[in-house]
Amino acid sequence: MKRIYAVVAFALLTLSLATAQRLPEIAVPENYKLTFTPDLDKASFEGDETIAIHVLKPTSEITLNSAEIEFHDVTITAGGHAQKATVTPDKEKEMVVLKVEKPLAAGAASVHITYAGILNDQMRGLYLGKDDQGRKYASTQFESTDARRAFPSFDEPAYKATFDITAVADNGLAVISNTKIASDTPGPGDKHTVRFATTPRMSSYLAALVIGNFAYVEGEADGIPIRVYNPTGKEQQGKFALDVAEHVLSYYDKYFNIKYPYGKLDLVGIPDFSAGAMENTGCITFREVLLQIDEKTGGVGLKKTIASVIAHEMAHQWFGDLVTAKWWDDIWLNEGFATWMSSKPIEAWRPEWNFDLDDVSNTGGSLNTDSLANTRPIHQAAETPGQIMELFDGIAYGKAAAVLRMVEAYVGDKTFEAGVNAYLQKHQYSNATAADFWNAQAETSKKPVDKIMASFITQAGAPIVNVKSQCSGNSTSITVDQRRYYVDRIKFQEPNDQLWEFPLCLKSSAGEQKCELLTKREETFRLSGCSNWVLANAGATGYYRSGYDPESVRALASDAETKLTPAERIALQADIWASIRVAREPIGDFLAFAQGVGNDRSRAVLDDVLGRLNYIDTYLVNNSDREAFRSWLRGYLRPILQDVGWEPKPGESDEIRTMRGRVFNALGYDARDPQVLAEARKIADQAIDNPDSVDHELAGGALSIAALNGDEAFYDRLVTASKNAKSQEDYYGFLFTLSAFTNPKLLQRTLDYAISPDVRSQDTLQLIGAVFGNPVGQKEAWDFVLAHWDAIQKAGGPFASAAVVQASGSFCDAQMRDQLVSFFAAHKIEAAERTYRQSIERINNCVDLKSQQEPQLASWLDQHGSSTGGQ
Repeated sequence: MKRIYAVVAFALLTLSLATAQRLPEIAVPENYKLTFTPDLDKASFEGDETIAIHVLKPTSEITLNSAEIEFHDVTITAGGHAQKATVTPDKEKEMVVLKVEKPLAAGAASVHITYAGILNDQMRGLYLGKDDQGRKYASTQFESTDARRAFPSFDEPAYKATFDITAVADNGLAVISNTKIASDTPGPGDKHTVRFATTPRMSSYLAALVIGNFAYVEGEADGIPIRVYNPTGKEQQGKFALDVAEHVLSYYDKYFNIKYPYGKLDLVGIPDFSAGAMENTGCITFREVLLQIDEKTGGVGLKKTIASVIAHEMAHQWFGDLVTAKWWDDIWLNEGFATWMSSKPIEAWRPEWNFDLDDVSNTGGSLNTDSLANTRPIHQAAETPGQIMELFDGIAYGKAAAVLRMVEAYVGDKTFEAGVNAYLQKHQYSNATAADFWNAQAETSKKPVDKIMASFITQAGAPIVNVKSQCSGNSTSITVDQRRYYVDRIKFQEPNDQLWEFPLCLKSSAGEQKCELLTKREETFRLSGCSNWVLANAGATGYYRSGYDPESVRALASDAETKLTPAERIALQADIWASIRVAREPIGDFLAFAQGVGNDRSRAVLDDVLGRLNYIDTYLVNNSDREAFRSWLRGYLRPILQDVGWEPKPGESDEIRTMRGRVFNALGYDARDPQVLAEARKIADQAIDNPDSVDHELAGGALSIAALNGDEAFYDRLVTASKNAKSQEDYYGFLFTLSAFTNPKLLQRTLDYAISPDVRSQDTLQLIGAVFGNPVGQKEAWDFVLAHWDAIQKAGGPFASAAVVQASGSFCDAQMRDQLVSFFAAHKIEAAERTYRQSIERINNCVDLKSQQEPQLASWLDQHGSSTGGQ
């Protein structure tokens, strides 16, 4: 499953999260025969189910997971004898106990159930939705614990079985599931009955069914038919996604020794979808925006996101579907691997997009989360649906992927690939644990991968490696020590006894490189040649921070453009920022580094610089220094924009297009450059009138910049444009611009609009979250949440993961923190307990950083305010 952190990452789960426990180990499923008959008008469905089971020991009771199911009749058959069963539900645990009078013997048995269910509006289980034309459809979303809302089941990942799925649907409606259609026959009445081929063994959460007005474009790769479905009328917008899927499948078939195992591959765009995408075997479901784009006029950013998400979900067909984590505490095996793997086929297909550099930047983001005291280990116990839901976070995805990337660099690409394939071969169509994976890597590589991975997976946090180097004769002595890095300045200074084992790669100013396995708290190494600095993360593949003395930081910054790779420059600036966060270095060191890479034209390097400059502008610049900072920033950014040009040129790279958009946005939004402000309004007007006439990389920033001083008339034009948008990309571009205004009355309109019927529930909280992200709108958004809590807690769907709590962590004010503490003490959200603690911690850290660095920033601006050029 792909969470949508980078696209539209805001939603809230306050649904009734039950305290479900594990099923008793009494029986295991072998096969499900399921027939669904939905009534889209009545928002209900009838179900007919037969589960072939193997009873493990004599029993009179079979326990299944079930939620929101009305049982009609239950019969259990064993040894040729059928018995009616009584049904005792446990709503709190989301279970039912089926009891028969005569005990069942160990061995084969079957459970036949007829039942009714609801097509809910919560985007989980088997749910009901409407497309843009008002046409109703039914779709499933089962991960993690919602298959039980569609059929009584052994709804835990270890209980794999085969599935025979049949659907009785209205004539004219497409029916899509995990496997190929075995038969499609008329009747009963004005319906048709679609029966699908038997699936391979899989977990219940991977079953899928979609019924509605959907049409497709199709292709193939390695003999596997691939279809990209979208609501009828939008199918042609799926051609780019089809092209991606063909390339990715061909790549994975070469990487994995096991060819794609599911016979066909369908990618289905769903109008109402809580997650970003879901890796159901052979039938991957997505938000529409992640499958629909005009390949000629669409933006580079959305193309990259579509490609990445498709590659992520397709990687799951092996990691997650073919081999499945035995329990949710090892969900990182699914999500971390898919995140790590997804860059590979895209990098091979479109190397100019530099996904390898984005991986380095994403590692920095994961380290940021891992620097909190309230982070968690990759392997984390979880039992209830709420606890399980909270595991789908940046640790399971980002940190796990970064650790895999580090280990791959340590053992070598081909050796790591061999370990992956050994693991898949051994556990295909079954379940596995973390130890199974790292043991396979250790056995293949003959290196201590098991110790390395265990140290990063079983303990929370990440180390910082402090580097001290000294030249002696014709060599350099490097002494390093490791300790846990906390972004909390006070906690970082406290003693800590955590220890990691990992490959440490060193690089000197003289050009020497060496990788050593760091196993102790402190060790000393030597490099030949006399060096004035030593980089502690050569290649930028390590999952750790590096700390340097001020003199080394200045020397590294001076040589960054000439002696460090783009990846190393990304990692180094993250390390400098980490030292600033704990008051080891002044804010001026980062600004000096930014100036040092001022001629760097690597989009990924510049992206990270601009992100931190935006943070400085938002949180660390006081009002009296605001214009001085903007003046410095204009002088810094104008030469870059002049270099890449104000307008797109024929044949230029996607990276240049993206860089232009980022610099243009920073100049207008952060630096308030008068020329950019004027140009942005022209581009915004053009984008509203004719979206295809404007480069999408410029349009997004131009719309937001124009909204800074936008009036009610401009606001109304955006609302109208969003309602009439011809593409998902344009729709979201217009919709989220509504959050960028600075007029409080217009922001209030945006918040009201977010909970109106004009905005899909999947987008409601994302729009509110975007207002949270606007410094001018934070207080308005929080007050709106307080006043509309009942409406807000109904929105978002099951993958919301309580991001109202997460968004509130963007405050940098002690009084607002106290309001949050008071409110969430009375409104606890089970799926956000850790997220809440992290949000409070982030606010505290920001307040402390501001107190430490604001005066130093003012002093630096006094000395350097005009040193970068034009004002």
